[in-house]
Amino acid sequence: DEALAHVLARVGPLPVRAVAIEDAAGLVLAADVRATETVPPFDNTAMDGFAVRAADTEAAPVTLAVVGTVAAGTAADRPLGSGEAMRIMTGAPMPSGSDAVVMVERTRYDEGAGTVAIEITVPEGNHVRAAGEDVKPGDVLFAAGTVLGAGHLGVLASVGVREVEVHPRPVVGVLSTGDELVDDGRPLRPGEIRDSNRRTLLTMLD
Repeated sequence: DEALAHVLARVGPLPVRAVAIEDAAGLVLAADVRATETVPPFDNTAMDGFAVRAADTEAAPVTLAVVGTVAAGTAADRPLGSGEAMRIMTGAPMPSGSDAVVMVERTRYDEGAGTVAIEITVPEGNHVRAAGEDVKPGDVLFAAGTVLGAGHLGVLASVGVREVEVHPRPVVGVLSTGDELVDDGRPLRPGEIRDSNRRTLLTMLD
């Protein structure tokens, strides 16, 4: 502890530089990172099922007209009206006019008739992930001093952050001294030992 304190008292952070997030693993943030985007960016469904108006399910079981399908990566081509439903896949944006999702396991879809039987009453917001539920613009994602790992970098990518300000890694040299040390794989002579400390220290510094 005394040796460590002696060294740390004589060094300081290296100059800040901007690096791409793909090169930032293991580096230390030099400044807070704030979100500039919303996550999720739009209201979307957390389940496969049917987007509905919650009010239409109050008298469940009820039968609604199926007027479209919304897959992830697409958007509904029309608003949802009263008495209507749309098939919707996990992650897809909620159609305008809808305010709830009924999970597919609680429905009976009749493709030929173009209808779906809704078995349960659901409240507004059922299985809906609201825009900004996880992150809003201005939120501090990570504070200065954070050591960036895989999870941090994934979050940064999710809000469009491409570069971060960090303290770069210092360049460290490791020297092993001693006439007794051997590191070339040959058989040991009397009085010699393998140089294990250098390998241990280099790995710790990686």
